[in-house]
Amino acid sequence: MRYVTTALFVLLSLLVLTFAIQNREPVDVALLVWSMSLPKIFLILGTYVMGMLSGWGLVEIAKRLLQK
Repeated sequence: MRYVTTALFVLLSLLVLTFAIQNREPVDVALLVWSMSLPKIFLILGTYVMGMLSGWGLVEIAKRLLQK
């Protein structure tokens, strides 16, 4: 089982690395008066992390409301 876990970890790491290398071109991001250019991979990962955090927050709020 340890070999399977290690193989899956290596495969996932290679997929993430390939994804990051292929998405290096800059993207312009603007919000109101704020504007910046950053690599596409940072935009994708940042959006993913913000979605995870907001989803986790909503689940925690729902748990607290249901406990009462």
